[in-house]
Amino acid sequence: MADHPHVVKIDRDGRLLHADARVAELHHALGGAEGEVLAIPALLDLARHAMRLGMRLSRPLTIVGPKESVDLWCDCEPGAQGIDLRISQWRERPLPEAETAAPLPIFVPSSETSVDIRVDPLGRILHVQDMVMLPADWDAERVTLKPVGALIATEDGAPLVLADCHNGVRVRLIGDPRCWTLYRTRSDAGAGWNLLLTEAPAAPEPQAAPSPPPLFDGERLAHMFGSQIGPALRQPIGRIIANAETIGGRLEGPLRSDYAGYAGDIASAGRHLLALIDDLAELEAIEASGFSAASEPVDLADLARRAAGLLALKAADRSIRIDKPAEDESLAATGEFRRVLQVLLNLLGNAINYAPDGSMIWLRLDEGPDWASVTVADQGPGLSEEDQQRLFNKWERLGRSGDGGSGLGLYISRRLALAMQGDLTVESAPGQGARFTLVLPKI
Repeated sequence: MADHPHVVKIDRDGRLLHADARVAELHHALGGAEGEVLAIPALLDLARHAMRLGMRLSRPLTIVGPKESVDLWCDCEPGAQGIDLRISQWRERPLPEAETAAPLPIFVPSSETSVDIRVDPLGRILHVQDMVMLPADWDAERVTLKPVGALIATEDGAPLVLADCHNGVRVRLIGDPRCWTLYRTRSDAGAGWNLLLTEAPAAPEPQAAPSPPPLFDGERLAHMFGSQIGPALRQPIGRIIANAETIGGRLEGPLRSDYAGYAGDIASAGRHLLALIDDLAELEAIEASGFSAASEPVDLADLARRAAGLLALKAADRSIRIDKPAEDESLAATGEFRRVLQVLLNLLGNAINYAPDGSMIWLRLDEGPDWASVTVADQGPGLSEEDQQRLFNKWERLGRSGDGGSGLGLYISRRLALAMQGDLTVESAPGQGARFTLVLPKI
């Protein structure tokens, strides 16, 4: 495994779909089984973190197995169907003898009430630790060398068959009204099994779910974010981004390319968090009672040119051309200068994100007797009628993931347009691009 990377595939719930032989062996040694959640906690945690962020993550990991410690490099790539983990630089180090003597109860939830049971290769109980936790019928004389199935049953009452059970199955003990969760913490066909039973809460009786009480006062939480939480987060996140960019840019000296890439992932995630903080602070502002936008003369042609200039480099990175209003064009309207620019930057930024490389984006002006408008049109994939109905909803992502968006941009933009006595509309069809039009009152 040290010579070439091996690929592990898990689904979005963490269940193992595919693993090379060495990783599969470690998964089974730590209590996992075919089709179950990946039983290697460090790999699972990194995969779930990459899934939450919707971005590729790489980092070195150390995993303690039953008999050895493994140092490795893991590269996680989340996708629509699950997560691919590419594992390389696998290095094994034997554990000291004292650390390998006892079975490892790894990847088992903690519980205040638990019982360890040792079972021989024939499925007979050899020893029960913490038997005081069990009913009086469970004394050493009565249970020793009894078949597991004679004393432990599945939740539906069938005798337990160890070869068929999986980690996390709910079981019941003879003479005990409680329900337990069973884990096979080690499995060795030549030496038997170690079982761990943890007390599980009884399944609740089905009943109509009452309406949950509000967990918090939304307005108060929003105010706290804008005035306390948001500002408190900006400075440390800014420092993380700056340090990560220093590391990634190798400004402090030579660095392995994979470590530099990991630093780049940190900086990218930090910028995403800052953008989300900005969106949440803006959301607080526009949803606050009494919010209003200023009413002042604005030139939509000038603002369209400004937005195109600010995003020119982003468009050039993908060879996208922006056809903006000519320098001698002007169109007077009423609105708030910075809010109109904010809306146009959001619309144009979205068009660049979703338009194909080498395509064209148009900024067009129009007017009527009492209104003026600017339209952002692209050559992207377009939107269905159903998507157009949902597009301006709060948190709406239209099923997209991994693009760094928060689902708030268009919601905020339309609220701002309405606050300026205007509107924001969309016209589109699948395969025919999209046209977003900001309409404002004419002077």
